[in-house]
Amino acid sequence: MENIPTLVQELALQRATNAVCISVVKYTIDQFDEFFNQENSAPAKLARQLLSCRGRYGVLDDVYAQQLKAEETEAISNLDKEGDQLVYGVKGVVDAYRRMDFDTEKKAAAGRFYTFMRKHRIDPTENMISEWSKIQQFTDEWSNTSSLQADAATLGLTGAMTRLAAIEVELRQLMTSRNDAAPEAQAVKNAREALYPEYRALILLLNSFAVVDDDPQAYALLINRLNKNIDYVRQHAMASGGSTSGSNSGNGGTTPSDDQGGGGDDNDGDDNGGGGLPSDPGGEVGDNTGDNGGGGLPSDPGGEVGDNTGGGGLPSEGGEG
Repeated sequence: MENIPTLVQELALQRATNAVCISVVKYTIDQFDEFFNQENSAPAKLARQLLSCRGRYGVLDDVYAQQLKAEETEAISNLDKEGDQLVYGVKGVVDAYRRMDFDTEKKAAAGRFYTFMRKHRIDPTENMISEWSKIQQFTDEWSNTSSLQADAATLGLTGAMTRLAAIEVELRQLMTSRNDAAPEAQAVKNAREALYPEYRALILLLNSFAVVDDDPQAYALLINRLNKNIDYVRQHAMASGGSTSGSNSGNGGTTPSDDQGGGGDDNDGDDNGGGGLPSDPGGEVGDNTGDNGGGGLPSDPGGEVGDNTGGGGLPSEGGEG
């Protein structure tokens, strides 16, 4: 009996936040683009479906950007800027101590904290919702992990981390008080509902070619990358469950069970409610994706952080983001 090839896992996009949804689809499109750049004999039907999905994604990305702009206030903007400065500052301190050999204790602490930061893939250059969704996960884990608190204290970062956590709470309170009934919010909802069936069709088509094609291994790397991102999104971006898109309608995800809408995702965590999107259990998302690495921060040396993780985030958001 022949081995059945690995297929892309299901992911109920309608249960994700706007930022996570955007991040996942952007990462998926980016990975398909790389696949087509390398596979000259890739099926034309798959290319056509990718084009259709890309068009729907473009509409959602545009209307979501308009919604964010309409909702952003001066207070939110100022807090966001302060948070960005703290993220860059913490990253700078960690990078500095990682390169100092004269203090082995601080160098070791910096190495551990670097791994911790890289796992959450915070990117101040991505959209604000996605970024702060990741920061919430980041500061929550730090606040509940004594070893991480000890490392921060060793590096003199306790004050910065405490302030970053406080900003995240304040920002979340401001953002939840916005008017979700605005025209921009309805436009985002409509764009998401139009995107779900296109994304689902793209994934199902890829899975079908992986099963029936004479060379199923041609799709293995693409499927592996997409699954790593999905794993990250489930673990870090959608754990709390529930949809913030304003829609519980079906047609999302990759299996009929996804059409149930609403409710908590089985083990979805990330993105982060907001992001996430390109995605990382055990080793950040993108660790095994060659030149398209996914974890870490955009300022990481060698461009190893989030090069192609798009949107947001879950990942999955790097370039995931």
